[in-house]
Amino acid sequence: MEKPDGAARGRYRVCEALLKARDGEIIDLTVQSSSCRGGSWHLGLAERPKGEADKALKEFLVKGEKLFCSITAFHRAQYLCAAPPFGLAEHVVLSPIEKAEFEPDVVLFICNPLQACRLVTLDTYSTGVPPKLEMCGATCHQVVAYPVVTGELNVSLMDYTSRRLQGYKDEDLLVSIPYHRFLGVMRSLDRCTAGRAKFEVPESLRRISRREQSLDA
Repeated sequence: MEKPDGAARGRYRVCEALLKARDGEIIDLTVQSSSCRGGSWHLGLAERPKGEADKALKEFLVKGEKLFCSITAFHRAQYLCAAPPFGLAEHVVLSPIEKAEFEPDVVLFICNPLQACRLVTLDTYSTGVPPKLEMCGATCHQVVAYPVVTGELNVSLMDYTSRRLQGYKDEDLLVSIPYHRFLGVMRSLDRCTAGRAKFEVPESLRRISRREQSLDA
């Protein structure tokens, strides 16, 4: 794959690139353009750090970021989460959907809780199958790697460090929808009240309501 037309130059963290894409830019993340070693690993662009680099990463998470109380807790979190998508691609392109040059793997929304509620409802409208959320780990794992690997919709609060350092709003949530499921969301728009459908009270329920009101009179 070649670099997309109009892709911004420079090096970016994934959590930073998400905001850039929201604001209209096209970001092409590769081993060279990803400035976060952990992000490169979570996206499957590079192997997990080994040796001294791995030891330094664990020490940073426990004693620097202080997101885990111990290396054991960090290991447990990684073991219980989906693995990165190694070998899938050498580029991870983030862009506004209207600028996408090819069919996306995931459609990602930076939204508020009400909008997230509507998206999840639209997703479950046609199947009734609730999403299997994975809300632990780095933001890039939650919003890109997990939905790509599993095909599951995910709702992310983001990891605390990326939320704080990149300036996300307090009310921001990230909802990631695999493209094949996003098509179902679009089909549900005119049928579900979480989309554009009109709320209606069926006549059967009205009869029951009138009957109960007459008994109370």
